Parts: sequence; C-alpha cells; structure tokens
Amino acid sequence: MKEQDTIQWYDPAILSKISNMTLRARTVVEGTFSGIHKRPHKGSSIEFLEHKEYSPGDEIKHIDWKVLARSDKYHLKQFEDETNLKAYILLDTSGSMGYGSGAMTKLEYSRTLAACLSYLLLMQSDATGLIIFGGDIIKYIPPRTKSSHLQVLIQALEGLKAQGKSDISGVLEKLTEKMSRRSLVIIISDLFEDAGKVIKKLRQLRKRRCEVILFQVLDSHELDFPFDELTLFESMEDSSQVMAEPRAIKDAYQAELGNFIETLRQGCLENQIDHWLINTSTPLDHALLKYLTTRERLSHARITARL
Repeated sequence: MKEQDTIQWYDPAILSKISNMTLRARTVVEGTFSGIHKRPHKGSSIEFLEHKEYSPGDEIKHIDWKVLARSDKYHLKQFEDETNLKAYILLDTSGSMGYGSGAMTKLEYSRTLAACLSYLLLMQSDATGLIIFGGDIIKYIPPRTKSSHLQVLIQALEGLKAQGKSDISGVLEKLTEKMSRRSLVIIISDLFEDAGKVIKKLRQLRKRRCEVILFQVLDSHELDFPFDELTLFESMEDSSQVMAEPRAIKDAYQAELGNFIETLRQGCLENQIDHWLINTSTPLDHALLKYLTTRERLSHARITARL
C-alpha cells in the first residue's frame, strides 16, 4: 500500500464513514503505530485482574487452586501492576461540541480521539477511565486495565449527543479529589469557558502531581471565520443569537479568539500542562503523535527525577 493511501485513512472525511468505533480506533492506532508499542505487561500486585490458562514454565505460585477444584483445570491468577499508570479521559459533550463544518463535528472528532487514546492506553496496560461531561458529570467509568474494558469505554462513547452548557471548572472541582494522585488526566474539549477558571482548577490537579494534557478541539470555520454574507449566528448552548455582517466583525472575532487561546496556552505553560490546539480537519494520527510525544517526554522526566 502506498504511503499516501495509508495516510488517507486518518482523514476525518474517511474515518467518519467507519461507523464501528472500535474499528475506527483500531484503524488509526494500529495503522499508525504498528510494532512500536510494548506488549501489555501483567505484573504482581494486590489487585486481582483475571485468569489465564496454565502453560508449562508459568509460576505455580499463581495457580488458582479453587478454580482447579471446581473445573479440574489449571488457571493462573493475573494481577494489575500497581506501577501501571492510571489515566482519566474527560470528554466534553456540551452543545458547542456539536458544531461542524466538515465531515465530523467537534464531538464526533473528539469521541474518536477518545476511543483511539483508550485503545492505545489499554494496549500499554495502563488503567483507563472515562468521564463524559457537559454542565455536570454525565457518566463516570473508573480506570481498569482488562482488555475487555475497551468495549465498556467504546459503548459509552457511542451515540453521544452534544447538548446543554459546559462547566469544565465545576466538573473538575468534583473530580479532583476522586482522581488518584500522579494520574494522567486527558481533557478533550473546545474549552469555551472562562479560561482563568479552567486554569485554576487544572492547577489543583497539578498540585496532586497529576500530569495533564489538554486537547482543545476547534472547527476550521471557528478558527478561520470564512463567512462573507449577512449571517445569523446562533448559540448551541442557549437561545441567544446575533445577526451580523461577518466582514465587519472578523478582525475583532479572531483577535478575541486568539487572546482566549493564548490565555489558555500561557496558563498551561506556567503550570506545566500540555495544551494542544486541534483543528477537526487535522488527521487523527497527528493528534495521537502529539500525545505520544508528550508521554515520551513525561516518562523521561520521571526517570530522570528518580536518578
């Protein structure tokens, strides 16, 4: 397969035609990163994970004798490695996430990104959880490492609708104490909220030694504002609307948006938070590469800190 043929599979216009979210995630993750990830590692810890059939050479100390008594078959207990990372993916489903000028709305793009990240994290045997939110927490799925957990996450991502207002800072207020210290927190949102409030809550996560990655997902029309005729702009989170001449407000709009993004970027920089601005026309593998680059740097920093 030619390189250009491979790349097209990561294009949002192509991915949107794959209705099965698991297949969509596998297409992006395995197609982009095939062969570079380690096999999931099952370590020894106090938390039981699942059984596997005994094979010659396996340690007999992990044989589950109760299962042997019931089934007359040898099975080993596997445990979650307590040194594995705990990751929380936070996905915004507020009304503004329903906007889309291309093949995917911001929510469709974001839930695909969330599925890809879940797939990738579980491939690396990292316990992965999912929080779906809008004005409040809609669904909370705690982190797990079982391979079957991927389907739990995928099912939660299926059929999501963008609706209501967003309250990222309020949601983070409720979640901060629930999240394990030193976790990885990935937030996927357009972040259309008071930047100062959001940064303040993210700072609380950093105080708990959590690593934070912020994917700010925006549509190309929101960034470029290509409108040129008298247009009625309607809010997707409430009933407000504005009739405006786009050419008369374009400069002011882009300046305001630029200031908003820069405030977020600077606040993240000051608190050692990774902020990635993602255009929904960007191929999904680009977003995943940003994530992997960040993880590699963070892992190196942790190793250096121990030396």
